[in-house]
Amino acid sequence: MKKIFLELDVSGTLGDAAWNDMETPKGLIKADLHKPQGSLCDHSQKTAHTDGEWREVTVQVEDACFEDAIAFYRSLNRVLAVETEE
Repeated sequence: MKKIFLELDVSGTLGDAAWNDMETPKGLIKADLHKPQGSLCDHSQKTAHTDGEWREVTVQVEDACFEDAIAFYRSLNRVLAVETEE
């Protein structure tokens, strides 16, 4: 199992909808969403995220699917950055 770290643009969405509505790559094991430190996201869940808001996401994928998952996430418009442990 390998980890991929994403920055996900949540602008204009409610709650975790930007992540929940996204397709997942083959081999996905687990994903954890985190609010970045210093985030200005202090609005209610019923209010859309403002421009520039993003979430940190840690994704665990099967080793055999690692490279494909990286390419998949890099191709998505809402994914601002993709990093790995390696």
